[in-house]
Amino acid sequence: MVRLSPLPRQRSVLTGNYLPVPRPPAQETVVLCPVCRGKMQRTDEECPNCHAVRHFGPTRRETVLSALIGVTGAPAISLLIIRPSYWTAIVAVVGLLGGFYVAHSRHASDRWLRNPR
Repeated sequence: MVRLSPLPRQRSVLTGNYLPVPRPPAQETVVLCPVCRGKMQRTDEECPNCHAVRHFGPTRRETVLSALIGVTGAPAISLLIIRPSYWTAIVAVVGLLGGFYVAHSRHASDRWLRNPR
């Protein structure tokens, strides 16, 4: 069995004590805002310069717009294929859910949105 020795540490010439082990440099904490390119901290949720906010997922407006497009577009296309019946209502519900799903899959990441102040 091979025993690995610890890394050699240096002793101080004056005191004889061990010197502290140098640490790697800290990760850079200042980043640029993706909207205005101003300096900000990496963990900020709002830019101090332009007041843009970090947002995850779709906004309420994007969700409603996609759902409305789905609830009107799907039955309109189905009416071209079949005559109006109870299936048109089912297709409308499927279009509503499809629009909701498209909004959430399209905007499923962090993004920076301007704050309209």
